[in-house]
Amino acid sequence: MHWPARVDIVVVNYHSADDVCTGLEALGTWPHGAIWVVDNSGDASEAQALRAMASRRAECTVIDAGANLGFARACNLALSRSSAEYVLLLNPDARITQAHLEVMLQTMVRSPRLAAVSPATYWNAEMSFVLPRPSAQTPLAHLGHVAATWWPRATRMLAEHGVRRTQKEMAGGTAVPVDFLAGAVLLLRRSAVEAAGGLFDPGYFMFFEDADLSLRLRRAGYALALVPAAQAMHHYRHKPFKAALMAQSQMHYFSLRHRWYLRLSGGLRGVERCARPVAAPAWYPTLGTLASAQAFAAATGGARVEAFSPSPLMMPAIARPSHHAGHGFTPEEWALLEPGAYVAWLTEGRRGRWVHFVRSSPEEPLPTPPTR
Repeated sequence: MHWPARVDIVVVNYHSADDVCTGLEALGTWPHGAIWVVDNSGDASEAQALRAMASRRAECTVIDAGANLGFARACNLALSRSSAEYVLLLNPDARITQAHLEVMLQTMVRSPRLAAVSPATYWNAEMSFVLPRPSAQTPLAHLGHVAATWWPRATRMLAEHGVRRTQKEMAGGTAVPVDFLAGAVLLLRRSAVEAAGGLFDPGYFMFFEDADLSLRLRRAGYALALVPAAQAMHHYRHKPFKAALMAQSQMHYFSLRHRWYLRLSGGLRGVERCARPVAAPAWYPTLGTLASAQAFAAATGGARVEAFSPSPLMMPAIARPSHHAGHGFTPEEWALLEPGAYVAWLTEGRRGRWVHFVRSSPEEPLPTPPTR
């Protein structure tokens, strides 16, 4: 394998040492640079597990943050120790192999104006669902999100278009120019990051720091891209507690990058108060509460799940690759769904329909499967 440049890897740990160790095992021995693991946990057992792992990997250094610095400041800390021109940010629950990382690196080496790239990122190890490109974080996108609550039919049509675009992009072999990239599996060019003012604004604790960096990189004259020929996996999990952190970071982002809109929109909330409620069954026929993949298949007649989302507006919509032959959810896929409400786009031949369902908690009693 020809490796054209040194690449350092940054992983931020917060009570996920097992994931960190598993992810680095999947990557294999790393002779192409250093691995920096920043431990935000403040937990002796976490520190012990990480240091035991690092003792077997000469390239790996564990940095004790001393407190939970958050994702942005922890990444900044690691970057200050690194000297490589290329740096990979890797979430503990993300997985990528050296071969796919090399594809990303070769893409950047061939294109000096590329500041950052991400792979096609799949939701599960079987790669039966792929995550979409990150949503635009602009005033127009914020207004569009609110406007979408007023026109169900148009919103569903746009969501279907977005799913088809994701399927087409991820099936291609060429890099796809984008305006924003996510930090879960992100290869960066250090010189571009420095030209854009540095890695992450320390005012972000978690979320939106990658949107902020993407915007600064583009304003500095650089480009961003998805590289579908490189593949990774990220266990994206929809956790309710994330909402408050995302709202806080969103406010910080708009205060820094679109302050005029923050004022005009009444701190975003003035615009958001114009949104209409989006709920089943007004928007979608509901399948009710389902306890298993088998119950879902029975309720949908075995239709193909083209995409699903925890957002009633299908933002983001996690799509099934166009080449994948799966239909409903397998038991393994169902197990990855967090308990809660979802919408799904089902297709049967050329016909499609959106439905709402609730994935029950494991401790809930088995419900009676709903009729269609």
